[in-house]
Amino acid sequence: MMLAATLFAVTAGSVMGHEARDVGNYKFVVGFISEPAFEGLKNGLDFRITKTAGAMDMGPDLMEHGAVFGSPTLATGESFSFEVGHDLEDQTLTYHSHENHDLIGTITVSHSAEPADTVEVAIHDAMMMPADITVQPGTVIKWTNQASGPQTATSGMPAEAGHEHEAEAVEVPVEGLEETIQFEITHQATGVSKVMPIRALFRDPGHYTADVIPTAPGIYEFRLFGTIEGHEINEIFISRGGGGGFGDVEASADLQFPESLPEVREIESAVRGAQNAADGAVDRALEAGDSASSAKTIGIIGIILGAIGIATGAGSAVFAYRRR
Repeated sequence: MMLAATLFAVTAGSVMGHEARDVGNYKFVVGFISEPAFEGLKNGLDFRITKTAGAMDMGPDLMEHGAVFGSPTLATGESFSFEVGHDLEDQTLTYHSHENHDLIGTITVSHSAEPADTVEVAIHDAMMMPADITVQPGTVIKWTNQASGPQTATSGMPAEAGHEHEAEAVEVPVEGLEETIQFEITHQATGVSKVMPIRALFRDPGHYTADVIPTAPGIYEFRLFGTIEGHEINEIFISRGGGGGFGDVEASADLQFPESLPEVREIESAVRGAQNAADGAVDRALEAGDSASSAKTIGIIGIILGAIGIATGAGSAVFAYRRR
């Protein structure tokens, strides 16, 4: 099943400089970790994902009407039994009679309770007796109807008059995607792309990242692709300059103080230009016919190579300065 925008209604918006998008039952929130993002500074993918879960996904709601147990209608003298499971340990359940919502009690499940194979509760016209009990896991609770009319023993709170209570849907994080999802980042102006794995953030379920140092300003694209819980996905997010919801990468020169340092791309461009000039000088030296001309050209080569060394040294100094 393909969870793509062409198959599902997709809504998008901006969330704290990020882009939020609903894809099927999932909600993606995507952007840079730090926004605004600046070239040359460490940043990375910030990816959160949740899904909508109802009562069936979350397990029984102990307050939900009849979610844990429910007897048939009991005539006077009839009984109903329920064995308390170990999954209810350290929980407190409310129960009631479906025929008389004023008859309410509680069951607290604890290993500190007095051990008993069976605990009996009598249903009277005016009350449960005892109404509130504490039992160990594995105990059998037996309700006996001693009222003048039919009664029940039903877990949870009484349903509202005229309709059953419906559990509200909740957003839950989606975990384990570091094994099934990859991240591709693209600098739109150059078309250069790189695919890298994502990693889950410690003690923050549903939150993933991938470390990136953007080295050029402009518009960026993030692509998340792979599978989520068996569903194939391929979602592309674009930064704000391209019409998307998260921030573009900005030049960092205006932030530098007290000295403005050249960016990595500027140093690379200078070194590349010097290297090209040196290559051209070598070619001319090889073509020169006389020794004087060759000597002159070789001297030029020496000067240019020296310039390359200076440019490279300057770049190293910049990197060392930034690591302070």
